[in-house]
Formats: sequence, C-alpha cells, structure tokens
Amino acid sequence: MEDKELQNLILENLGGAVKLRPLSGFEIDFSANAGFRKVFFASSCDCGVAALLSVEIDESKTDSDIGNALPSLVERLERQEKSFRNMDCSMHEMMNRGRVTDTGS
Repeated sequence: MEDKELQNLILENLGGAVKLRPLSGFEIDFSANAGFRKVFFASSCDCGVAALLSVEIDESKTDSDIGNALPSLVERLERQEKSFRNMDCSMHEMMNRGRVTDTGS
C-alpha cells in the first residue's frame, strides 16, 4: 500500500469531528525507528497554529496487517488531534514560538 492510499484509508475512517489534512513530500526521515515509514497529517486551530501528526508503520507489514491495525491507528491519531484541539490558543502560541530563552532583562 502506498503512503497516499494509507492516508486516504485513515481519513475515510476518522470520526466526523476530526479535521485533518494529509501532508506529503517530506524529504527528511522524521522516524527514529529504522525500517518504519510515516504518513503525516496536519491539524489547524483558528489561532493559526498547526500540529504535525503522524502514523508510523513497520515497512514489513502487509496490506492485510495494516487493515487489521487500522482501528487502532485511527484511534491514536484521533487522540492526538483531540489533544491538540483541547489546548487553548495560548498554549498553541507557546508551541509555535518554541523554546524562549531568558534575555536577562
């Protein structure tokens, strides 16, 4: 199964309240696990901050294995999206800025 097909399969199985969009084209291997592939999604807030969410799958998994694991993959992705959406916008803004160092002022 190609990444695009996997993304579409996941999107088709998400709950109605979940608003994710598929992302592709990452040249950097974000996976800390060799032998795994990742498919990426974005969730955006009205404040303008977006979260990068992903599903990681062992490259040795067959289409059948992926189909069997789909409910669990979808559930985890929905939890990630819900966690992001439940944060208030001030927390999103802190995430957007990243680490802020003390300027000594």
